Amino acid sequence: MESYSGRILVEDASGARFYVHEYRRWRIILPVSRHVLDTGEKVRQVDRHTFEIEHTGERLVRVAED
Repeated sequence: MESYSGRILVEDASGARFYVHEYRRWRIILPVSRHVLDTGEKVRQVDRHTFEIEHTGERLVRVAED
């Protein structure tokens, strides 16, 4: 079963901000995450601070929330 894990504030090169929503489920003994933008577009996590929109390849960078 998949559950909502939280959201991450990110921005693109132009400074537009979006939320990446994270969903998790367990596969055997390892957690598997799925990331989706507010717009519904699939996103993959490149590293701890960077995400990439799967369809376009556009990079999004994590923003520190105050």
